[in-house]
Amino acid sequence: MSQHPAHSQDQRHEDEPRMEDVARALKGAEYPMGKEKLMALAERNGADGEILALLRKMRDHNYDSDAAVLREASRAE
Repeated sequence: MSQHPAHSQDQRHEDEPRMEDVARALKGAEYPMGKEKLMALAERNGADGEILALLRKMRDHNYDSDAAVLREASRAE
């Protein structure tokens, strides 16, 4: 029996935000930034609830780049 695509390791669930959407939500970030400031920036940039929920799952940490945030966001998914 084949595995449902949402359960596959390489597939994201259709309701999960794409990393490109997360990166767009972080436009204008001035690093280092903590999780709360990143969430506020994403909200100002019009991020939807899924992106904000993903950012909320991340560790409370000062991030030094978009890449660091995206790495953490992909772990939090």
